[in-house]
Amino acid sequence: MDNEAQNSNDEKAPVFRSWTGCYIGVLAVLILLIVLFYLLTKKYS
Repeated sequence: MDNEAQNSNDEKAPVFRSWTGCYIGVLAVLILLIVLFYLLTKKYS
């Protein structure tokens, strides 16, 4: 059971090299969407 718990802590992120990279990627996409929607709102309002 200890070995199983240790393996779950050592898991790598699915796409990025680390979970920090995954979080940065999610934040980058969020910022990109916010800017995109802001620009679309300004253009069509």
